[in-house]
Amino acid sequence: MRFFDRCAILALLSVGLALEPGCGGSPPAFNVLRRPLDGIKRVIFVELAERNSYPGVAADMTTALSHAVQARGLFGLDVVDREDPACEVVSSLGRGKLTLDQIRKIRQTFQCDGILLGSIKDFRPHPRMQLGLSLRMLDLKRGRILWAVDHVWDTTDKAVEKRVQRFFNNRMRSGYEPMDWQIAMISPKLFEKFIAFELAETLPASVHAKADSRGDR
Repeated sequence: MRFFDRCAILALLSVGLALEPGCGGSPPAFNVLRRPLDGIKRVIFVELAERNSYPGVAADMTTALSHAVQARGLFGLDVVDREDPACEVVSSLGRGKLTLDQIRKIRQTFQCDGILLGSIKDFRPHPRMQLGLSLRMLDLKRGRILWAVDHVWDTTDKAVEKRVQRFFNNRMRSGYEPMDWQIAMISPKLFEKFIAFELAETLPASVHAKADSRGDR
């Protein structure tokens, strides 16, 4: 087996990898692993799984995140229902076992360069809003993890509260009076939109895109 092939398998087996601080631009508010997205044109997003969560939260979070990621315009993104028979080819990813043949099969099945997988680890609407999320995007062309996040958002965290207020004031339309931004602290769907926005903002661009941006300045 070639050296690259061995490295590809090892990278994709690293499901429990230690996350590192994000690189480039302003630092994210949580730990994130990210690498340049060069050559990634189409990504399949498998609907989030639910673990210790309320029914429907995973579907709502999948929708919010897909919209936020698409708004970045970094690559084409298509959401695939977990019940889709085609998703059987990615079932082994949850067990951390993936061979090069399986990588090829996933690419052939979905005609994609990458795949985004994740789960809702925990969701509590009261006595405070709390949502835990685990995500990872795999580069199926090079056999490596491109982006990974494992974090819990909690409305009792003052830093989260400040970021919710900033997000609401900058991104949401008016019409939420009299509560304004505070409604996002008790509304699951608005809280999910906030989290989706934060996550999408940590997605890396390509090396070429960064170079073009510096050239424009």
